Amino acid sequence: MDIYVGNAWQIFNAGFGCDRAEAAMFAVIDLLREFEELRPDFLQRVSLTLGKVDCWGTEPGAVPRELIELAIHELRWPEFLQLIEHRRLSFKHDRSHIALLEAFEANWPDREYYQRYQG
Repeated sequence: MDIYVGNAWQIFNAGFGCDRAEAAMFAVIDLLREFEELRPDFLQRVSLTLGKVDCWGTEPGAVPRELIELAIHELRWPEFLQLIEHRRLSFKHDRSHIALLEAFEANWPDREYYQRYQG
């Protein structure tokens, strides 16, 4: 999982968008579906990322925000709701939790950025 998360980071840090990072991000999703034992580690990383004011997760172990949203949309784990609520309560003037909650929706607006959802 570290390799795919790292690949996504490198792609985003090079200035590319979700279209270029899509394969790495869906590889993470596929691993999380296949290996349930990765779930606690991934959720811990999401917690680390969302626990920061900027929540863009540039520190070691963090997860790209786009990958968090994609994971929410694809996996719909109830733990995500708890992490989002914790963020909302911790950073009362921040509105990023709204985009995270939108990822739970079947008609998530950001689906348009992913080739997998086209067609």
